Amino acid sequence: MQDLLSKCIAVGDFNAKHRAWSSGTWNSNGTIIHDYICNNNLILLAPCEPTHFPNHSNNPSTLDFGILKNFSSGDANSINALSSDHNPVSFEIDINVNLPAISKIIKTTNWSKFKQIMSTSLPGNPNIQNIKDFDEAITKLNSAILTAINLASRSKLINGNYRKLPPNIVKKITLRNQIRKRWQQTYDPRYRRTANRLTNQIRREIRDYDQESWKEWLMSLNQEDNSIYIAARKFSRKYIQIPPILDTDGIKYTPLGKANAFKFSLENSFQTNPEPYDDAHIDEVNRAIRRYIDDPKPSSNIKLTSPQEILSLLKRINPRKATGPDGIPNKALKQIPTNVITFITKICNKCLLCNYFPTIWKTAHILMFPKPRQNRKLPGNYRPISLLSNIGKIFEKIILSRLKEECHELSIIPNEQYGYRAGHGCIHQLLRVANTVTQGFFTTNSTLEEYS
Repeated sequence: MQDLLSKCIAVGDFNAKHRAWSSGTWNSNGTIIHDYICNNNLILLAPCEPTHFPNHSNNPSTLDFGILKNFSSGDANSINALSSDHNPVSFEIDINVNLPAISKIIKTTNWSKFKQIMSTSLPGNPNIQNIKDFDEAITKLNSAILTAINLASRSKLINGNYRKLPPNIVKKITLRNQIRKRWQQTYDPRYRRTANRLTNQIRREIRDYDQESWKEWLMSLNQEDNSIYIAARKFSRKYIQIPPILDTDGIKYTPLGKANAFKFSLENSFQTNPEPYDDAHIDEVNRAIRRYIDDPKPSSNIKLTSPQEILSLLKRINPRKATGPDGIPNKALKQIPTNVITFITKICNKCLLCNYFPTIWKTAHILMFPKPRQNRKLPGNYRPISLLSNIGKIFEKIILSRLKEECHELSIIPNEQYGYRAGHGCIHQLLRVANTVTQGFFTTNSTLEEYS
């Protein structure tokens, strides 16, 4: 029982409101508690029904909820059993399901060593004979890159806040540790006094260093490089914890239950239209696609890619973008050696020759983000984004460049199309409309003058 009480922090009426547990209402107490829950890896356990029905208002709210620590499974229900304005709440907690403590790990990668490992781990020419070999070659490429990253990286467990101190403070810390070790061996009080004096001195220097670093960082912010905007976003951004999700068969608390609730919601949202607007047009599009697939364009006319094009695309990618299902960061792609670039070039050229897009590059990680000012317990109030493979995005850019060249050579895109075209924008479209109207006025005036 004592172990259970040490894990369950609080259950009761906090007189606090927040959108995470009370639909559409919030107050300062609720904001404080919500931030504390998010910053300390705690679990919110709240009923989906209101618990407070005030006599002077028709707006019920949820004031009674629980905060759990080291537990991931539970249930809360509001019971309509009393005549009071507060309903009692029953909590069911599974004490057999525990959450491990979150550890802070700093991982550093030696990119020179990464290049050296990659230069000998992959051949320059993959063996691709049929469509089945595409996914095997891509899987081999992903495995080699991830293995090289792991071999070239070192992990360090950080118990507190990670700070890189200047060398003079690090030297004093090393000296203090040596003197303290001598005191533990000899119990000479002189070593102890010296160690304590160095400890106080180190604390003062660290405090002064942090204050000076903070001032330098504030003075470095300016409007030209948007550093002020980025800093404001970092300080205003808050971690949003997903509350229990209301599914068709009840409340879901575990990550697996929430994922299944989101999956069913997305399946219901993204469905084909049961009533097409134009059956004849759809049939015409399907026939055109079938004709193209049955009689594709000759492979000799397809412009193949080159290592120079792959290298130019890799130079322009953002190293801070999130990774896809393969787990390969853009920072690693910018460091790959020549043989890996040749390997990727061969895969892309085979895909272009076979008119095939690999299935492994179509798989995505789906992240759900809550819509603003919506009830976060409903799965339909979340918007999804998909994270694709970064190597697959390189191949998509290659295909896009070919499509643009084809559209330009055949004049497929009309001149009136200004959206999603380089060098064309809303201002150009407005100027075109204004010029057309002005020319119409001149034409009308000249016609009237002729007849007059």
